[in-house]
Amino acid sequence: MTPLWMQLRNSKLIELNHLHQVSMPVWPTHPKFTVADNESYQGGDGNYNCQLVMGDHCGTHVDSPSHFIEGGKTIEQIDVRQLIGRGLLLDMRSTAPRTTFGVEEIQKWEQAFGQIEANDIVIFRTGWHEKWALKPEHSAFLQDWPGLSAEGATYLIGKGVRVFGTDALSLDAFGNEGNPVHLEVLGNDKLIIENLANLQLLPPRFTFIALPLRIAHGSASPVRAIALIED
Repeated sequence: MTPLWMQLRNSKLIELNHLHQVSMPVWPTHPKFTVADNESYQGGDGNYNCQLVMGDHCGTHVDSPSHFIEGGKTIEQIDVRQLIGRGLLLDMRSTAPRTTFGVEEIQKWEQAFGQIEANDIVIFRTGWHEKWALKPEHSAFLQDWPGLSAEGATYLIGKGVRVFGTDALSLDAFGNEGNPVHLEVLGNDKLIIENLANLQLLPPRFTFIALPLRIAHGSASPVRAIALIED
């Protein structure tokens, strides 16, 4: 039997993260990402290291239940195995801006590609990752994206889906101030990953891995998300 590490190492790897860099887009009320030299060769320190300042929802990240659920699990309390499993890519680029996709669109995907099963990780491609840009060209990414409907979230939770992902800034559609999908997903102890990248490179099924930092009492964490595909 081929060891698991060898299976993973021999798979094609697709990077699903945006690059963390100065002027990257973030939610308007969240801290900006900054990086600065802390020690440098030029400064005579004999080594190079940096100071990072950012919010826990910066870039490609996973929301813990505590983000919208008072008393919910914080990021260091989640089982990281939840974020390792079969990933499914659902293409929702035909959805109009500011509107939602839901049960009907999900069932059409199932008719074409097979049933979504318990413990699957469902990733929605809205096309918004292609709008990602550094300031001052970042405004298109920060507005008008489509999102999952509350009914769609309930349908997938009923099937046992444990992680919901999107390439947009939020899983809820732009302008939906009530955040019903966040409340439904996080309220059922599931997880949300936002700001995913490179979804155009994914097949309908793949192995998904994303590992958060262990941040005490964190509402979220940046992740390094990857897809592994058998050659």
